[in-house]
Amino acid sequence: MFNLYGNERLTQWKSIRDSLEVDSQPLDTVASVWAQAPFVSPYLNPKDPDSWPDPWHLILDGKMDELAITLGMLYTIKLTQRFTTTPCEIHMSMPAGKKELEFYLVVDKRYVLNYEYGKVVDFDVVNLDSEIIWAGASLQ
Repeated sequence: MFNLYGNERLTQWKSIRDSLEVDSQPLDTVASVWAQAPFVSPYLNPKDPDSWPDPWHLILDGKMDELAITLGMLYTIKLTQRFTTTPCEIHMSMPAGKKELEFYLVVDKRYVLNYEYGKVVDFDVVNLDSEIIWAGASLQ
């Protein structure tokens, strides 16, 4: 998806979201897709969710810092019928010894995405020393 441009990228993203409706491991698919996103220097302000791009601008723009990737995961699952009412949270953390913030998507207080690239981790097995910067069951 990330090597496409414009409407082709949006069309591919829609196809991925549609596939999640019947996917036996939808969160694994989301983690795998977003692990392929190209990184840029941090640019989204984690303390100002009102400034975050909407789903379509995020996908079209293609600038993917750690927060944008986590936000892309959130948008990908929330824009499906299957996960539309599932509670989600975006967590921010500054792990010891790291120089940049890390961001995680917590789904239904059961799963964590972006904790390990390309993987879904059980919420109960990670110790998230983090701050919730966004939480909700819907995107509105």
